[in-house]
Amino acid sequence: MRRTGRALTAVLLLVVSAACSSAPPPPLRDTRPLGHMTAEPLACDGLISARALRIVVGALPILTTTTGLPDKRLPKGRRCTSCAVKVAGVREWALLDVGLDDPFRGTPRELADTMAFGQGRLLPEDLGPGYSATVPEGKEPAFAYVYGWTSGHERLLSIRIVLGAARDPEADAIELFRYLKPIMLTPEKTR
Repeated sequence: MRRTGRALTAVLLLVVSAACSSAPPPPLRDTRPLGHMTAEPLACDGLISARALRIVVGALPILTTTTGLPDKRLPKGRRCTSCAVKVAGVREWALLDVGLDDPFRGTPRELADTMAFGQGRLLPEDLGPGYSATVPEGKEPAFAYVYGWTSGHERLLSIRIVLGAARDPEADAIELFRYLKPIMLTPEKTR
């Protein structure tokens, strides 16, 4: 009887120990929509709602740094050439980057090679030409991105989101691209 009691106690201790040492459940996935991309306050030189950016990066407060062209004759969205979103007070890499290469100096072949190397997926037909991909853990930092370009490859819009927030960063990058494409990749109006 004593052996059975000791064995039962040992088994119970192992079960309790295993239960206590198991990994905590993963955080719930944030599936909130990004909301209105033009809601105040705006960031990235007035292009994107700061609230939407906070949802994407999963942090408060954020700090944005924008670079651009001084030519005010360019349409809104064509003056901004890059926007980096960081967590305020943290000196690490940006959690979200938006970039516009205008003019794009690459070739269609380079884009196809990059897509194949990154195992990218074509953007939905209404958003193409372009593709999205996720660079997996093991590379620092791991991130998801979208590359989309004009039909003649004159301009390239890129969006990169570092993995970390409890969201689908590739889906968020596609949604940001959906909003920014008509602003940043439309044909330039004659001056």
